[in-house]
Amino acid sequence: MRPTKVSHIFAVQLLFLALLGCGLSSDTQPTSLSVPNDVFPSETPGTKDFRPSADFTIHPVYFFKDDLLTEIQRPLPTPVFLDAPLNNLLEGPSETEAEGGFASAIPAGTAIVDVALLRNNTISIHLNQTFFEIEGEQRIRASAQLVLTASGLVSDTQGVVFFLEGRPVQLPDGEGLIEEVLEGRLPSPLTVDDYLSLTPFSQ
Repeated sequence: MRPTKVSHIFAVQLLFLALLGCGLSSDTQPTSLSVPNDVFPSETPGTKDFRPSADFTIHPVYFFKDDLLTEIQRPLPTPVFLDAPLNNLLEGPSETEAEGGFASAIPAGTAIVDVALLRNNTISIHLNQTFFEIEGEQRIRASAQLVLTASGLVSDTQGVVFFLEGRPVQLPDGEGLIEEVLEGRLPSPLTVDDYLSLTPFSQ
């Protein structure tokens, strides 16, 4: 038996009532829907959410926040050579990090001329003249940033020695003390322990 016109009308009415029951409007114009704020994150994940992969790894660099050395994990493309984290450090804090209170004492224009691992597991860093134009507290802080960042490059490192134009230069420790070095001798390597007074661990 074919359906009658009345049954068609009844089916349409049932469909209309079902739509109303689902909370849908019968308006012909589209309706804007409010979306909860946490559905689409407003910020991209930071380095704290970064996971090492075959193409990238993470290395710590050190900046100052509230006058204390603070570690920031930076993603670096693999393979990572000795100079990569140091050059990343020289780039300074990102805009977001600077807004968060992070700062660098290393002067703009500082360049890493060469980085090498010596036989006794000491890291040698050759810097350009720009770095040595700073003095006092700024040089202490800048030296600390370099030593802590470099110390993360090699496990069981014996410390860091610095050079300018091929000649060894002794930088100050965290107390501002500078070792007197005899002609023809390398200065004692600077280590993380020399700058503990500038870290949160000393508080």
